[in-house]
Amino acid sequence: MQHDIIDNRTEKLADHIRTILPGTARARFAVGYFFLSGLEHVADVLDGVSELRLLIGNTTNRETLEQLAEGYRRLERVEVELDAQRYTSRVRSSQAADATEGDIADSAAVLDQTDRTEQMIVSLAELIAQGRIKVRVYTRGRLHAKAYIFDYGEVMNLQGEIIPRAEAGIGIVGSSNLSLAGISSNTELNVLVHGNANHEQLVNWFDALWDESEDFDEHLMRVLRASWALAEVTPYEIYLKTLYELTKDGLDEDVGQLSLWGGDIQEQLADFQRHAVQRAIRMIDRHSGCFVADVVGLGKTYIGAAILKHFVERDRARPLIICPAPLVSMWEEFNEDYDLNARVVSMSMLTEDEVMGSEWMLTDPFYRNRDLVLIDESHNFRHTNNQRYRVLSSYLATHERRCVLLTATPRNSSLWDIHNQIRLFHPEEVTGLPIDPPNLREFFGCVERNERRLPELLSHLLIRRTRQHVLRWYGYDDETDQPVDPAHFEPYRAGRRRAYIKVAGGKQYFPGRELNTVRYSIEDTYAGLYDKIKDLLDGDGDALRYARYGLHEFVKPGKQRVDPYHSLSTAGRNLRGLMRVMLFKRLESSVQAFRLTVNRMLDSHCAFLQALDHGIVAVGDNASDLLRGTGELTDRELIKALEQVTGEYNIDDFHAEALRDAIAYDIAILERLLELTLPIGPQEDDKLQTLLGMLRQPQFQTKCLIFTQFADTADYLYEHVSVEYADSEVVSSASNSKGEIVARFAPKANRSADRLRSTGAEIRLLVTTDVLSEGLNLQDCNIIINYDLHWNPVRLIQRLGRIDRIGSEHDTIIAHNFLPELGIEEHLGLHQTLRNRIAEIHRTIGEDAAILDPDEQLNEDAMYAIYDAGDLGPLEEAEDTDTYVDLHDAEETIRQLREQQPDLYQRIVAMPNGVRCGRSCDDGYTYVYCRAGDYYRLVLLDGNGTELTRQTPAVLNWLKCAPDEPAVALPAGHNERVMDFKRDFTYEVKRRASERTRAPRSTRAQTYVLDEMRRLYSETRNEQFRQSIDLLVRTFSRPVVRIAVRQALNRLWRDQVVGLELVRALRQIHNQFRLDMDSHPNKADDGQDDLPIIVCSEGGSAQ
Repeated sequence: MQHDIIDNRTEKLADHIRTILPGTARARFAVGYFFLSGLEHVADVLDGVSELRLLIGNTTNRETLEQLAEGYRRLERVEVELDAQRYTSRVRSSQAADATEGDIADSAAVLDQTDRTEQMIVSLAELIAQGRIKVRVYTRGRLHAKAYIFDYGEVMNLQGEIIPRAEAGIGIVGSSNLSLAGISSNTELNVLVHGNANHEQLVNWFDALWDESEDFDEHLMRVLRASWALAEVTPYEIYLKTLYELTKDGLDEDVGQLSLWGGDIQEQLADFQRHAVQRAIRMIDRHSGCFVADVVGLGKTYIGAAILKHFVERDRARPLIICPAPLVSMWEEFNEDYDLNARVVSMSMLTEDEVMGSEWMLTDPFYRNRDLVLIDESHNFRHTNNQRYRVLSSYLATHERRCVLLTATPRNSSLWDIHNQIRLFHPEEVTGLPIDPPNLREFFGCVERNERRLPELLSHLLIRRTRQHVLRWYGYDDETDQPVDPAHFEPYRAGRRRAYIKVAGGKQYFPGRELNTVRYSIEDTYAGLYDKIKDLLDGDGDALRYARYGLHEFVKPGKQRVDPYHSLSTAGRNLRGLMRVMLFKRLESSVQAFRLTVNRMLDSHCAFLQALDHGIVAVGDNASDLLRGTGELTDRELIKALEQVTGEYNIDDFHAEALRDAIAYDIAILERLLELTLPIGPQEDDKLQTLLGMLRQPQFQTKCLIFTQFADTADYLYEHVSVEYADSEVVSSASNSKGEIVARFAPKANRSADRLRSTGAEIRLLVTTDVLSEGLNLQDCNIIINYDLHWNPVRLIQRLGRIDRIGSEHDTIIAHNFLPELGIEEHLGLHQTLRNRIAEIHRTIGEDAAILDPDEQLNEDAMYAIYDAGDLGPLEEAEDTDTYVDLHDAEETIRQLREQQPDLYQRIVAMPNGVRCGRSCDDGYTYVYCRAGDYYRLVLLDGNGTELTRQTPAVLNWLKCAPDEPAVALPAGHNERVMDFKRDFTYEVKRRASERTRAPRSTRAQTYVLDEMRRLYSETRNEQFRQSIDLLVRTFSRPVVRIAVRQALNRLWRDQVVGLELVRALRQIHNQFRLDMDSHPNKADDGQDDLPIIVCSEGGSAQ
């Protein structure tokens, strides 16, 4: 049956418009919203239309009336709003037109970049220019009605005579806007309106509104000319557009936030520090945490304190500061001086409680209400298999606590160091962060396989600048006082020119860095016995067998695969290797450290043998502790204590006689080692004498900081240094007065030194272990002496950071690094001597290197940089480029553009998405940048559309060009290649969304507690109790993704908790972790569901 209803199901509005327009002379469209996508589907049939009048609603009044009517149900309120809109001012009308222009521009930016769409935009611009399409915007309220009114054109017979028509035109009235969805797919209801009377009324209605409306032709022409199809953009502008879009979230447009809370700390921030604070605030607001990971000496403490101050002032935050023990007093001073409202706690306090385990902080009134946690030297939490990490992660997993992580070395040697620290403030693996795959563990696995790059993640979470970066982008020339030109930085990098940083109105400089190698004879140190001693440690032939550390091989075959003996296998291999490495390192460190270690081993071996004679195999941590403390126990007390802690190991399960013989053999070797080293006194110790000789030289008659890895060596050095120098002191982990000693050594650098210098005179020579290598400011000193051989640069960089700091009064800081050499190497060059040392380490350690903590493993490149080249700079810069953030230079380029070329900057900011240009090159290529929310991809394709690279630095280097490079015509097929990549990107976005929302399966513990709750529900008749159980069942039926919650449920399942005790425990978990707020476990970050768009593109071809 013939009908006039158009519902976009059986009848499409687009089809009717396309059918009517070819016979139309003039048309009038009145629509609430206008999108170019709607006009695209009818543009090709406008050739015969002499005039199209398009009346569109403005976008500023979309919801106002509906909200008033629904919210208040009061017609008079609606009438008031209507009057305000009917009699709107010229300013408001102009603002409404501008807002509508912006919305149409946004719609143009997301159009598919096809040849057809490009031609539509070109044709539309021509029709507007010819006056055939006229556009106005209705600003006097919302244009609710939608009407499409057509004036029929003339119809001729074969003789060219006009044939009279019964109807002047036709109309369509209904609900459809002029959008792709409105005319083709939305559930709409429209009706064809016939008859001249109806047509006349529709025209009169339209013309009345038309006369009340604002001209919009110029607005729409601006949109079209700026759109990707018509905009004239240069390759340099495409490069800047790319940089801006990549970094705009990090630009400090709202620097005024910091000025709201003034005070001393803000005044002491340099510009680069202030920018770091702003970026950190954004990261924390968006992702609940961030790293401030500037290299040593850039004032991370001030940045961290300023971040805390911001959240205290803005959110009334209650911070908790966690730091190494030596930094507690410093942070307490910052807390007091800058009113941070914080509690300060040492990392050493984070140990598991006998009753509460790792969760004791959750109920401790000192900590439980703290909602913002700053972790100084956070790399100390890079490993998860220790009490410290378990306690902190349990604490941070509750109450949505935010985190600030301060560290110069977020990655010490493994990329999993960073993963583990991220998990402190992002406890779940599934993530809303814009990475692919959207799972932290899977992403880090991809990085490990070189399938992804770590900066793809860290650009959202980590702030890191090197000294060279700060000087390049924030420095001022020392002679001209003008900003350093980043494009001509090489003279500053090479040291031919000097630059400074402005801080609190003054000039602050970075000191130069000088690394010197101090060669000494290790043979002379050990009185010519070095090779003999080393051979006794190598574990082959007549050497230590390390039997006590490899007990598994003495277990009888029938017991070797049975617990507890099976665990001795891996533990034995690892422990034996670690002992060999420890002895070798102590042998190099000092005669005294080696001698004391051998003596302790001898004592514990003798005690172990004594226990064997009484039928006890002293294995395990408790037994080892007892063996180390044998001097405090009588023989009878020792045996009785060992019996109590080693009962699970039966001596009958061992080849006892073979074990006894092996231990006795090792005792003999240890006695031989002690015999060889006992006669070596300080006068015979060539290494010690080399140090004492250095200290007597004039250039060392100033403050010196002497570092060693071992407390035994530190005490040994202090014993002999203090004989000649009364103004010396020693610090190790066992020292109780670290704060006072630091203040006496560096009173200028430590602001509250007067309060700490309660006793003793100022210190000039300080001998210390690495207990002082983190966080402290010791820049009164400019000389460091590293007494031990460096296998890895991490410790050296941390040590240098104590004195290599911005604002130092010293022009140069100097590090003297001891390097052992053999007698036959005395006349060899430094490089060959170093090569021999590296080869010796490999021979000595061998396969045991694999069991070492990555921080302790040999880094050959670092050793050559330290001892041969004397320059760590290239090593540090290379690590930053490979590991951390790609976009620092990009951000600074845009910041500089904003300050120095504001007009060009504003052009880039206003540039719509989708813009593109052609560029002359020898080989064809296509560059595309797509984005969906925060997630993006940059790709470079060759002339055939094959991917060349997705790595951001490589793409940016390709795009970089001179400002005056001209644009050329786009190569043929550019639109097709761009859309091919956009389709791939869209699929990638959908796949990520699917992976993120994929719910994990229920755990066995979850099933257990739900079954118990349902059983309790069926057994009780108390309605209130049933409601409580029902809430718990609904809560714990949802996927449990939080690790801390899973652990808590696992404990309930393991302990088989039932009944009311289980209900109370589940209530506690529910309240403690705020599970009522978890509407969905994988909530997306803002913007994650945004439509995939083309940000910009570029096509290269030979011209």
